[in-house]
Amino acid sequence: MASITLSTITKSFGETPVLRGIDIDIADGEFLTLLGPSGCGKSTLLRIIAGLEGQDGGDVAIGGRVVNGVRPSARDLAMVFQSYALYPHLTVERNMMTPLTLRDLGLIERLPLLRHLVPGHRGRMNDIKVAVRETAEILKIEPLLQRKPGQLSGGQRQRAALGRAMVRKPAAFLMDEPLSNLDAALRVHMRSELAELHRALGTTFVYVTHDQAEALTMSSRVAVMMEGELLQLSTPEEIYDNPEDLRVAEFIGSPKINTIPGEIDGAGRVTAQGLRLQRLAPVTDGKVTVAIRPEHLEPVEHATPEEALGVTVVHKENLGADVYLHGVLESASLPEPLRIVARALPEAAARYGVGDWAAFRLSRGEAMVFGADRRRMRLAPAAAEPLAARA
Repeated sequence: MASITLSTITKSFGETPVLRGIDIDIADGEFLTLLGPSGCGKSTLLRIIAGLEGQDGGDVAIGGRVVNGVRPSARDLAMVFQSYALYPHLTVERNMMTPLTLRDLGLIERLPLLRHLVPGHRGRMNDIKVAVRETAEILKIEPLLQRKPGQLSGGQRQRAALGRAMVRKPAAFLMDEPLSNLDAALRVHMRSELAELHRALGTTFVYVTHDQAEALTMSSRVAVMMEGELLQLSTPEEIYDNPEDLRVAEFIGSPKINTIPGEIDGAGRVTAQGLRLQRLAPVTDGKVTVAIRPEHLEPVEHATPEEALGVTVVHKENLGADVYLHGVLESASLPEPLRIVARALPEAAARYGVGDWAAFRLSRGEAMVFGADRRRMRLAPAAAEPLAARA
């Protein structure tokens, strides 16, 4: 096991900057996910850690040792690719044995006609087979060892690829969107299996994905990246509840967070399309964006314009335990109608049909405000506000 430290990593392809000074400390045994949309630089950063790509500037340290210029095979890292990268002509057992034979056997021992002439060869081969069997037992793929990759399902291939990486007990695992080729149900299942495997091994995992569900459900911490920048690095709970950048707030969460143009008056009061927040902004003038998660809006029959948004229901999304009401807010101050989504219990949502008017009331203290620079503003309770209402 090992810690990984990235210090001011920069990378450009031609005139296009891909990574803009990335600093991350990954603790020994941590499960860190690099999350972001396609093209944000997360896979390039993973390849730089692995040594498959060279950085233009900055340092990569593994276990406290700077490994700039160290070849990939000498970094003691295991990479699991999106495409699995299994040898199609070898059985699962032989695929899993390959990294050990390359590491533990000399050149002559790897030659079929001469290997038996090398003293101790039989013992080393037995040790390799034992290691493969032990790893296969952990992953529950013992019955698959004599099959070839073409005879396996997607989930079985993924386990075989994990087994090939695990068998040599690397210092850390690097995973580049390993679940993206699986169907939705199998992805959910494999998420739990990977999380359990990480807890069992206690090894450092660095995982790349554009799927927020994978990042939020498996990770110790999440690094949200966009346009080559590290926007926020924190726990999944903190990333969701307290995004520091509007881009993070909009990227994390399904359905997407509601964003409403707003403004701050001379007293620091924030309003957005008639909705007035109870807390005060730290500045006294300016345009802002008010962001509200769907679960913090409640459809109600009666509410004043200052505490609710009036919308026309245009769609009902029934997910069983929850129903999402999609409404359109129209205003002369908006360049185009604004779509607002609220989460409701089925019994509450049953009162509304497509085309009905609805009032979406905001839960007190749950709105987030972002300035023109897209950074989060910290709101404070109004001075005259009762203590009981400040919670």
